[in-house]
Amino acid sequence: MLIVHERTTSVQILKIYYRNSLSAAATLRTLTPIFGRNSRPSRQAVTSLVKKFESTYSLCDVAVPVRLRVGRSVENIAAVGTSLANDPNQSIPRRSQESGIAKTTLWRILRVRI
Repeated sequence: MLIVHERTTSVQILKIYYRNSLSAAATLRTLTPIFGRNSRPSRQAVTSLVKKFESTYSLCDVAVPVRLRVGRSVENIAAVGTSLANDPNQSIPRRSQESGIAKTTLWRILRVRI
């Protein structure tokens, strides 16, 4: 992937790409005097940059959504707390079966939350 220190460099690469009739090879030939032969971006880097720009119309990175922890929700924690108050000696597999919460999730709730 193309690692660029400044956004202007990416913009310059895109301008050169579109100026050279959408040709990656011509873009690389134009970039050689600017970057040097060994430090210019690769063909894959140029095409990835163009695909990213054409799909998002931006050069900014897209934020990746954080995975939700639905197992350790407030409702499940409250249900485990109620179950624990009703019968503190009940086993984790039995408590898991009755509450419909996975054993590992139940174990994590018991270790971390309660």
